Amino acid sequence: MDPSTDEDLVLRTAGGDSEAFEVLLDRWEGPAKRYAWRLLGDWQAAEDAAQEAFLRVHRASAEYRPTARFSTWFYTVLGNVCRDHLRRLRRRPQEGAARPLGEGEDEPVAPGDRMPGPEEEVLAAERRALVAEAVRSLPLHLQQAVALREFEGLKYREIAETLGCDLNEVKVLIHRGRKALAEKLRRVMRG
Repeated sequence: MDPSTDEDLVLRTAGGDSEAFEVLLDRWEGPAKRYAWRLLGDWQAAEDAAQEAFLRVHRASAEYRPTARFSTWFYTVLGNVCRDHLRRLRRRPQEGAARPLGEGEDEPVAPGDRMPGPEEEVLAAERRALVAEAVRSLPLHLQQAVALREFEGLKYREIAETLGCDLNEVKVLIHRGRKALAEKLRRVMRG
């Protein structure tokens, strides 16, 4: 594994180092697809969005300035790609439905974790599907803030940089998003 920072890899990519870009792809492909899936709700669309984001990163690597973490820049690019995709969908709805929630690639099991039995897997998949559906029902700005914090583990300051807002606004977005999610999930559980 390459010990270089992501920021160094982007700078090397800008200099024409294709191996540096491959390392970035390896590191960020999984998180990119998961984040895009949480916003778009469709695995194929998420894969397409991740690919488009990587293309944009590659093209813009020469303009990259490491004043912020790579993750902040990357999630900004990926969020813009997802927003563009959602705008296109609103203008012309596609035929057919998205892959049902809960189906598709699951997040990998960490080494040493106990493998759940079939019943536990079904219950866990149902819970993930409910949470994913609840997140996607939020307005996009709340979706992004909650997904970046709760699923991608970004710090509040990184989220502020990614979304282009101030720290207090991020705190409000996450608070409102969590509150709305809790209410939606309570309604589902009662229903």
